[in-house]
Amino acid sequence: MEPQRQQDLWAIAIENYQAAILTAQQGWHNVSVACSYYAVFTAMWVALGDPPGERWEHRGISKPFAQGHWRTPLHPVERDAIRAIRRLYEDRLDADYRAVRLTQLESAAGLTTAQRILSLVAHARRLSLEGIIL
Repeated sequence: MEPQRQQDLWAIAIENYQAAILTAQQGWHNVSVACSYYAVFTAMWVALGDPPGERWEHRGISKPFAQGHWRTPLHPVERDAIRAIRRLYEDRLDADYRAVRLTQLESAAGLTTAQRILSLVAHARRLSLEGIIL
């Protein structure tokens, strides 16, 4: 991936994370969960690089991310982090496609997951954590 493309995607990930915070503060928990998920998805994209095909999809991006193919040396991501990503994905599906009204509990969990994954990728790829509340 070209350095400028990586920086652009990283800015999108941070923007989604910041939007997740702002919408959670407004009580818009469904939107917050969706933004947290998109922050995580984009961070995984930054970690792995551009997709081998036309575009990344959740299953196609989450498996190689979980296996640690983006780390040197190769090192799998901790299982509890992967479970948190799966939970966030399911919550996003509830929010966007199943008409489930999410609560502060789900939006807080989504923010925690997003913060964790963004921090993990930032450390591995030497990217700025500016805009991420630690």
